[in-house]
Amino acid sequence: MHLLPALCLAVVATAAAAGLVPAAQDTGAAPLFRVILNDGTALVSYGEYSRVGDRVVFSMPLGDPSLARLQLVNLPAAAVNWESTERYAEATRYAQYVATRAEADYAVLTGQVAEALQAIAITAAPSRRLEIAEQIRRYLSGWPAAHYGYRSRDVREMEALLDETISGLRASAGVQQFDLSLVAMVEPPTMPRLPDPSPAQSIEQAMVAARVADVPAERMTLLRAVIALIDEDHAQLPGDWARRAKESAKATLEAELQAEKKYADLSKSVLQAASRAAASADVRGVTKAMDRLRSRDARLGGKRPDEVRALMAALEDKLDAARRLRLMRDQWTLRSQAFEQYRRDVAPGVRGLQDLRDRLEDIRSLAGPGVADLPSLASRFERVYRQLAVVKPPPEMAAAHATLLSAADLGVQAVRARSKAALNGDVAAAWDASAAASGSVMMLAQALQRIEVLSRPPELQ
Repeated sequence: MHLLPALCLAVVATAAAAGLVPAAQDTGAAPLFRVILNDGTALVSYGEYSRVGDRVVFSMPLGDPSLARLQLVNLPAAAVNWESTERYAEATRYAQYVATRAEADYAVLTGQVAEALQAIAITAAPSRRLEIAEQIRRYLSGWPAAHYGYRSRDVREMEALLDETISGLRASAGVQQFDLSLVAMVEPPTMPRLPDPSPAQSIEQAMVAARVADVPAERMTLLRAVIALIDEDHAQLPGDWARRAKESAKATLEAELQAEKKYADLSKSVLQAASRAAASADVRGVTKAMDRLRSRDARLGGKRPDEVRALMAALEDKLDAARRLRLMRDQWTLRSQAFEQYRRDVAPGVRGLQDLRDRLEDIRSLAGPGVADLPSLASRFERVYRQLAVVKPPPEMAAAHATLLSAADLGVQAVRARSKAALNGDVAAAWDASAAASGSVMMLAQALQRIEVLSRPPELQ
């Protein structure tokens, strides 16, 4: 127990040292992190960056960082040296912690240790005193890791004194065994922090970000922001440097705009050519459009890889459509004679139904026909039905042929219902006849449309 006074003095000394440090002031400004590229360029990030999948997104201050004129930057994660970037982030977080809460947290720690030592001193039971000491020892062991390694050396000194105290307490409590806990020592980050960039340096960083950005819209947005910033802050920038920087940004932006136009024209032309070829089942025409896209993209320097990939995928779809249409047309060619023969076979029946359409319209509108005409009209519909029924359609025409038969059958039903209505003076039966006549007219139109479609070479849908 003779070590307790020494430990108490150590805690009091460190607490007093903490009290000599002025209280940190939180300025409210976000810390400046760095996104360090593979070439060593350190881009300023206002606040923490965000890594999402294969992208890194951060806010870059333009001009004076204190003015917080921010530009959102979106870069490929592969362009970043992540080891250096994360080490710098740890150093920045540590500096921010030291500037805001570190001493207050350390004061809380020393207060908790002092309270634990006081509890040990006034506790009679040896086992309870040992329990308190071991509990505060475990808390001390984990404190540096949870606080960026802040004052880890002072914490280790307290741990060493507490270990000796615990050894004495174990002996007093008659505890023969002891626990060996290995905790990795955590030191504060040592990577030096960079000074805030000057307005000119922030412009240069934005130009670097524009070169690294792999999304054309991102590049052009950054370049426009650079040009606007130079115009706005020209009085604070070196004259010759500002002129050269603006000319460089404008030239790069103009090149991007020209590339945008050329790729837009290329996209339009190859899509039109491929669409025409696909509609004609011209497989070679589509492949020529794809070859043209590849060669033209190579001549343009491959400046729009994402757009070209999307365009090539669209052309692949058109190539697949052209191949399927070619196959369908080949199949149709082999079957076209059967289709033509079918049309000849059903032509008399179709003409018969078409000739009777006016009579169906009379029945549909409850305007006739005359009672004397109904028997012959029924015979004509029945004859048409028999003409169609003996025709054996090709499998492709089976559905259309069934619709034709339904049109003829509904015509028969319409005439019979009209005859019944006339015989009995039954208005309800007349409306039944009207419904059957409407169905016959509709079925005939549908059947003829389907036969016409199947009789033509297939088209691209």
